[in-house]
Amino acid sequence: MLIAFTYLPGFVTMVFRGMPTVWRGRHRLIFCWLIFMQAVSPGCKTLEEMARWTPATLTAWRFGRLLKAAYWNVHLLVHWLAQDLLATLPAPANGILHLFGDGSHADKRGTKNPVVQKGRISQHHPWFFGLRFVLVMAAWDGYRVPVGFRLILPKRHAAYRSENVLFREMVEAFVPPSWATLVMVGGDAA
Repeated sequence: MLIAFTYLPGFVTMVFRGMPTVWRGRHRLIFCWLIFMQAVSPGCKTLEEMARWTPATLTAWRFGRLLKAAYWNVHLLVHWLAQDLLATLPAPANGILHLFGDGSHADKRGTKNPVVQKGRISQHHPWFFGLRFVLVMAAWDGYRVPVGFRLILPKRHAAYRSENVLFREMVEAFVPPSWATLVMVGGDAA
């Protein structure tokens, strides 16, 4: 059985010391708690369950408010976390890094989300209702690290860009680690 934590361990704050300053108020601290609880909390990883193991001031509502805050740039944080992780993990002996892109979707039920889509990807795919996204993964040896993702907006949206355009932008923005002598880019052929 896990005892509820009353303070954030020092090593967690050290890891997130170099995090970009995109937060307002106490959201940086709540983000650190959220990541830490994702790693150590037992059972289901819902916000309510993780909030049970934190101090009383950190509720599921505060976690949810952090995740719904529209002002912070999630792409900047993913980029920072991926670059930090790529620099930490051991390099492959041959120095080759593989970048793979893939598009997918996550089923959702709420109809009020402005970027939710319904339909088919092609006539051979089943119908879906949810969010479509593009993901870029860096892979070497036994490691796979997500280094970028973008939501695919509905075609009726003013800022719509196709899956291929988003993938190309993420590959161009990717900064390979210093140990990478060759970067091979691949994608989903479908």
